[in-house]
Amino acid sequence: RRTVCHMRFAEQTIGESMKIKIEIDDGLAEEEIVIRCKSLNEDVISIQKRITDAVNSRMQLEVSRGEKEYYITIDEILFFETADNSVVVHTAGQIYETNYRLYELEDLLPGNFVRVAKSTILNASKVRAIHKNITGASEVEFAGTNKKVFVSRNYLKLLLTKLEEKRLMKV
Repeated sequence: RRTVCHMRFAEQTIGESMKIKIEIDDGLAEEEIVIRCKSLNEDVISIQKRITDAVNSRMQLEVSRGEKEYYITIDEILFFETADNSVVVHTAGQIYETNYRLYELEDLLPGNFVRVAKSTILNASKVRAIHKNITGASEVEFAGTNKKVFVSRNYLKLLLTKLEEKRLMKV
């Protein structure tokens, strides 16, 4: 037996090529976003990345400081680094620890996080400046804090590509 649910629609046309439709269905067990397209092109991939980043930015990570546990949003995090066999989580004003390993975090974190050294993953959305050093590690500054990390020259190109992607998405 099928239950009829009440749905409301909101529809908007962007240019001549794309419609955006929101269906509100109070019968859904969980939220679902479906992208229906004629072909997988750069615009569709960009939309999918933006939706994923928006959803993931509200994601929380369990961290600890001393005996106390905290739940911080992923968007607050500047970078992760390994120190003394643990993974340290840096925000603009605090330092925490997490039980995750860096390789696990790489799989969990949204696309704005990128590995920049064997022992460091940073949030590209928080980068303010990069002081490039062709012969060694480059230094990254973050917005809103004096904290800095070093980028291995093996990972610098990957970071620059990620920053360029983010810049192009904002245009």
